[in-house]
Amino acid sequence: MSALLSVRNLRTRIPTARGPLTVVDDVSFALEEGECFGLVGESGSGKSMVCKSILRLPPTQCAMTSGSVEFAGEDLLAMSDRDLNRVCGRQISMVVQDAIAALNPVLPVGRQIGEAMLEHGIASSSADARQRSIALMRKVGIPSPERRVDDYPHEFSGGMCQRVVIAAALACAPRIVLADEPTTALDVTVQDQILNLLRALRAEFKLAVVLVTHDMGVVAQNCQRVAVMYSGRFVEVAATEDLFRQPLHPYTAGLMNCVPDIDAHAERTRLSPILGGPPDPADPPSGCRFHPRCPLATEQCRTGEFPLREVMPGRFTACVRHADLAAAGNVWALASAESSA
Repeated sequence: MSALLSVRNLRTRIPTARGPLTVVDDVSFALEEGECFGLVGESGSGKSMVCKSILRLPPTQCAMTSGSVEFAGEDLLAMSDRDLNRVCGRQISMVVQDAIAALNPVLPVGRQIGEAMLEHGIASSSADARQRSIALMRKVGIPSPERRVDDYPHEFSGGMCQRVVIAAALACAPRIVLADEPTTALDVTVQDQILNLLRALRAEFKLAVVLVTHDMGVVAQNCQRVAVMYSGRFVEVAATEDLFRQPLHPYTAGLMNCVPDIDAHAERTRLSPILGGPPDPADPPSGCRFHPRCPLATEQCRTGEFPLREVMPGRFTACVRHADLAAAGNVWALASAESSA
């Protein structure tokens, strides 16, 4: 079965006074119909920029994006702006992470939900768009939508604003939703409600979703496959169950060791943070970009080239020590054993 969305060798460079920053570096993946594909990694890994690059929405018009993004047999990166506008919102939409900032403070939310319907001819009139907006607000769980359709964003809570943004993203019944950290800054109860809503909508409308998050727990509960990003690159891609059972990159293992496990025994509950921070995108380290923080790094890791490659059926990693990590089962135990040897 052909992929609904196929991203190949996506690269985005942003010019700065310090030189060009490569914020997305040779990223490739495929998205199937109805699938939830996770992008996970620390802040600054390039996850949000992948979504923005797909829709040609980098933070500056001077950004240079290359590669290909194929949807319905056409390359979005090669389209004219006019043709791309027919796809954005209608076939592919985006849920941004800061809903309050994304909404126009001087327009009622109902009008903002209905804008895309009128633009793409889904609604025949403003009155029709209004009724469709009310129906969508009800669908995403906003109470009394007939009354609240004329309210302004400042009259809604953060969680309700997020629901408005989701309603706007669904306004034209798209086939793909790019969800860029849709639960950022929400408390855990509202976060769970929003994620449950996305799951229900995905099942009802057969949506394909790219879910950007830094939360491994969110990935485990929502995604069928996941790509782990570090410094603009994919370092591991796998089915979610396989990834959690046996990570094949030290960075993935490090992310998992930062997640509390309430079911673990007392002696196993101590968290093991990843020391240091992500590299400067203007001056990335040679070799594997994770090697300055990696407890398993060797001289080869500091100087070699490590593209993402398939090491098991459906499992891709950029680590040359994936077999050692798989055999040991624990990156920290393996590092401790090697340091004491």
